[in-house]
Amino acid sequence: MKIEVIKRTENPLLKRVEVEFRIDHSGAPTPSRLEVKPQLASILGTSEELLVVERFTSSHGRQVATGVARVYSTREQLESMEPEYLFKRGVPKEEKAAEAKPEKKAPPTKSESSKGEG
Repeated sequence: MKIEVIKRTENPLLKRVEVEFRIDHSGAPTPSRLEVKPQLASILGTSEELLVVERFTSSHGRQVATGVARVYSTREQLESMEPEYLFKRGVPKEEKAAEAKPEKKAPPTKSESSKGEG
């Protein structure tokens, strides 16, 4: 997998760098965001925590994918600007499953619910 930065735009107002990139994944399936994010962060010289991959698509029948990512100067700036669903896209499935399973309280049985009504 080879990542190439096509366009890099500094946005000082929003304290971020907007990046368009291309990935050549000849002979392999389209890589996941989790595979792309660390390599893209190392190319851009930043931490994975400050990087958000917004869009990442592959054309049918081609071994090339294109995407858009943003790099923020601070974690606080990233959290204030990016929607919540983009954070969830960059999390491994095991961590998502742990977050999605809050402790559920069993619904009251008929005998418990009828105690307060009579």
